[in-house]
Parts: sequence; structure tokens; C-alpha cells
Amino acid sequence: MTYFYLALLGLTVWAWFRAKGKVREHKAIRDARRAIQAGKTAKQQEEARRPLVQRILTAVPDPVRIRMFAWRPDPRIRPTVRIARRGPFGRFERIDPAQHVMVVGLTGSGKSSTLRVLAAWALSNPRWSLEAWDGKWGASVRAYRHKVPVLDTMDAIEARLSDLVTRELPARALMAEPPHLAIIMDESRLLNMLSASGMRNLVTVIQTGRELGVHLWFGLQDPKTDSVPSEIRDQFSCKIVHQLQTREAAQVALKELVAAGWAPHRLARSGQMLIWTPVRAMSPPRVVYGLWLSTGQLAALERQGPYAAPEFARPVSLVKASARVAVAPVAHASDLVGRTQHATRNGRTDEFAEAVERALLGGSAGVREIARSTGRNPGSVHRKIQQLTARGQVEATADGFALTAAQEEE
Repeated sequence: MTYFYLALLGLTVWAWFRAKGKVREHKAIRDARRAIQAGKTAKQQEEARRPLVQRILTAVPDPVRIRMFAWRPDPRIRPTVRIARRGPFGRFERIDPAQHVMVVGLTGSGKSSTLRVLAAWALSNPRWSLEAWDGKWGASVRAYRHKVPVLDTMDAIEARLSDLVTRELPARALMAEPPHLAIIMDESRLLNMLSASGMRNLVTVIQTGRELGVHLWFGLQDPKTDSVPSEIRDQFSCKIVHQLQTREAAQVALKELVAAGWAPHRLARSGQMLIWTPVRAMSPPRVVYGLWLSTGQLAALERQGPYAAPEFARPVSLVKASARVAVAPVAHASDLVGRTQHATRNGRTDEFAEAVERALLGGSAGVREIARSTGRNPGSVHRKIQQLTARGQVEATADGFALTAAQEEE
């Protein structure tokens, strides 16, 4: 009889724990279902709060959307640039181009079109010059060729960075109103290929260039730290964020703003984007539609009005640093086309150009190799190659630069 009561007691205890576990499991499932339902309800309420136009445009095919938001030139030059629109008939969204701009987004989200819109604005402004840098032989900057200087080798890019830090930025600091220079970098892979000295020069340009008129317009797919160092990413005062794949990527791009509703990973389609500037930091996010400018349209654009790119002389000594130096402008690289071969402004023979051509007779070479062969500094060699490229005497190759076929025959 005693064993019977012990067995009954044990069975009762097991049944009690079993029932308690079932109740706990039921509560967990119930809470999970409630959370899922609450999320669905919140999403429906959020979609209901969106303007009707945005809900309709989410289902519009891409060709129709591109036609509706096609870029058109501004009727007059303004200090701000039209970058997006709230709807087909909504107001334009404008940003100040005189700052570092980071454009983030997945492949096909529209970030390259945004950079082309910025470039089109710069081409229409007589006080702005433009350069395009690319670390994979110019694949992402084809539309800028024959319009602006294009650097498509790492030797040329590193030489230009060194020239900016050692020569141009100090010269700009002595000018009362330095002209604006925008550098387009539509590839984060370029940062991984820079040397340690090149990265230091790039950080210096980003940290000090804005007040001296040098602005970086940077497009990238992945804003993570291993792709873009934090000392570079934190310097961008304007962030244009297209579609992103994960919340983690959005968190890196916009930080704590993601918790406040800035959620680019929840954008419904390509073309939609969020624009963040310090002025909008405290305002609620607004989904806008980026203007579309194709590669062919950019290539067909022409510069509006005359432009002369200033030739920055080497800074004077510290004794004379207090005096303002007047820098005489020279013709832009595109204006050099058609001049007599190797003719300078005073009619003398351009011995530097001849030395560069002799260095290229043996085949393709990079900027540094040409500099060692000619005994000149890489910055001067890079500028001379730009002039020779504009004249059609030198062309860019996968290994650096080489003489054109017509030049080799001569």
C-alpha cells in the first residue's frame, strides 16, 4: 500500500510539472503570435500613413518610373542642386553640393544615377571643376571620359592625392575664394587598393578639403568599416541612402537614426532614397525619388559657359605666406585639344612632353615609372599626361599609359 501512494505521489508531481511546462509553452506561443500580429498591424498602419502617390509608384514598372523622374537641366544656375523629387508632381529635393556627399545603395538601386546628376550640375556651373577616379580601369566612370579628367590607375590616383596634399591644398589656403573641385569616386574597392601613404593623403583631403573648395562625392555599396574606414565615413556631412539589404548595413550608414525610423533596408524599390543632412537630423524621414540621368545623357552634355581650371603654383615660403598670391588661370585640359603638338604658350618646344613620349616608346608605363625615367615628380608627370591625353597623343591602358597608334607612327 505504501508503494502505491508513493507511485501516486510521483505521478502527481510529474503531471504538475508537465502541465506547468505546457502552460509556459502556450504562453510563449501566444506572445509570439501577438508580436507577429502587432508587427503586421504596425506595417499596415505605416503603409497607410504613406502618401497615396508613393503607394502607387511602388507598383510602377522601372521604365515608367525612369521617364517620370527623368533629370532635366535647371533653367538657371543655383547654389543647390536638384537631386530628387517627392512625387511626379511634388517639389524637388535640393542639397548643397559644396560638401562631402556619400551615396550608398545596392547595385541597381540608383546611386550611380545620383552621382551623374551631381556631375551634370557641376558641368553647368562655371566655378566648378570635376574629376572622376576609378580603381578598376575606368569601368564605372565611362560616362565622364572626354568631359573631365579621369584617373583609372592606382599610380595616377596616388600621384594626384600626393599632389593635392603637398601642392594644391596649401596653394588654395592662400586664396581668398578658391574655386570648387568635386572628385567623384564611384567604387569603394578603390579604398582597399590604396597604399598606406595614399590612404593618409585621402584622409587629409577629406578632413581639410571642404573649406578649401575640394569636395568628395563618394558612391559605395557596402558602408561597413572593413570597406570604408570610420575616419573617412564620419566626415560626410550629406548622406544619400538608397536601398540596403540588411538592418546592419543601415545601422552603419545612419547609426542611431535607424531607431528613429530612417530605415533604408525597408525601402520598397530602386529609385527610392532617404536624404540626411545635419539640418534634417531632427526631422522625420521622408522617402523621395531620385532623379534619373543615364550614362548616354551625361556623355552628351556640354559644359555651359567658359571655364578655366586654375594652375596652382607651389606655395611661397613662410616669410611671404601672409601675402595673398594671385594665381593666374590657364586653359582647362579640354581646351588644349587642337593646339600645335608640343607647343607652349610662349612658342618654345615642350621638352617635358617629348621626355614623356620617349619614356613611353618601350610600351605602357605608370605615372611613377615615367617620373623615374624623366626625373620629374609624379604630380607634374600626371598633369602632363592629362594634357597629352586631351591632345590625343597618349591613351590610358590596363597597365598605365601608352602612346596612341597615330603618335607611334610619327
